[in-house]
Amino acid sequence: MAQFTTIQAEEFERILGFFESNNSVRNSLTSQYSDTVIDRALTILDELVGIDDLLKESLETSFVKESRGSKLSYSSHVAHLKSEGTRLLNELGQLLRVGVNYNKYSFNSKRTSTVAYW
Repeated sequence: MAQFTTIQAEEFERILGFFESNNSVRNSLTSQYSDTVIDRALTILDELVGIDDLLKESLETSFVKESRGSKLSYSSHVAHLKSEGTRLLNELGQLLRVGVNYNKYSFNSKRTSTVAYW
């Protein structure tokens, strides 16, 4: 059994959308995990960083409609990346038993404000 460092725990809090200090989440993230869970969580974190990089790159090249005779679909590419990001984020939240407070890859995230119009 092993546990995450404080820096790793803080990174997981950030990526899972816990932006305010939450003692129960921090206690959970600094508890003991099997080596398999720790390895998979760190792999997911690396994959999410890769997806973020690809999303930034796709934003920079979004004006390209065709390359070397191939038609490119910016919206399909971004949708696929966001779908994969959501899948990995959900897996990470379940793996660490804290859930996902905010999914930056989804338009329908929990962290939306409620406004009353009456």
